[in-house]
Amino acid sequence: MTKTINLLDCTLRDGGYINDWNFGLNTTRDIIIKLVNSNIDLVEVGFLRNCEYDINKSLFNNCKEIENVLPIDRKNTKFVAMAMHNAYDINKLEPYDGKTIEFIRVTFHDYDIQEGLEFVKKVKDKGYKVYCNPINIMGYSDEQILKLISQINKIKPYAFSIVDTFGSMKLRDLIRIYSLYEHNLDKNIAIGIHLHENLSMAFYLAQYFIENANPQRKYSCDASLLGMGRVPGNLCIELIVDYMNSTGLGNYNINSIFDAIDEHIVKLKKINPWGYNITFSLSAKYNLHRNYAEFLLNKGKLNSKQINQILAKIAPNKKNCF
Repeated sequence: MTKTINLLDCTLRDGGYINDWNFGLNTTRDIIIKLVNSNIDLVEVGFLRNCEYDINKSLFNNCKEIENVLPIDRKNTKFVAMAMHNAYDINKLEPYDGKTIEFIRVTFHDYDIQEGLEFVKKVKDKGYKVYCNPINIMGYSDEQILKLISQINKIKPYAFSIVDTFGSMKLRDLIRIYSLYEHNLDKNIAIGIHLHENLSMAFYLAQYFIENANPQRKYSCDASLLGMGRVPGNLCIELIVDYMNSTGLGNYNINSIFDAIDEHIVKLKKINPWGYNITFSLSAKYNLHRNYAEFLLNKGKLNSKQINQILAKIAPNKKNCF
């Protein structure tokens, strides 16, 4: 049976918001080796970004730099990087040669869709498999989603993702958005999902997503080691791996994942912890950019009720950008 659901580990990219992507070269390499040994399908090694290259950070200008962190024996794992279309010069990207990453995930906002899609085309023309990751899909109306899907169907990227940027998605929202994708997106385009833990819903929503997968389509589900990511974090890959194994949908080596967590991630969480936080649950409640929550937390003397009252007053046209 052809495998239709892949797991994508985004620790080195999304988790980098915790430590400014400064994992250290040896740690980065060891995390990747352990993920490869766990049979994880896709490993996101970091961001493609206009930056001053630092060998200890998971930020890269090109694939030549990415090659430094990849193992010789890659088994069946494929490698991924993410690029924000307005933060990366596409001229730095080499044509795909099969030696480093195979996939590039491109992000864009609802106010710069056309620029984002033009960037997607350029990446695809260089030979890479491209994910389109629209930021904050919860901020789109059904009509806007359908219009975007129509454009995606013409470009034909590898995948189109459901990205719950502000962690505000509930089951009814996923059912609605998932249905729009499933019934209108070209069947040859995979569907990805990226969930955050503001409402402690990520594992629950991921199970629904997987259990309702159409066997005629490909899917991918993002997660990170111990849920590492900006507070409150992401879907825990150790949980979704165990679920996939228990349902017969995966054959992952969870012990290798535990090794990566115990040897590298636990210590990072002690330094700069992530996890459920009521203020970020309130920002998700109103589908607000997380920076509103961070700003109010830094005020120091506001209680939860006061924060709730303040966030409730944010105008709809100011929700996406702080």
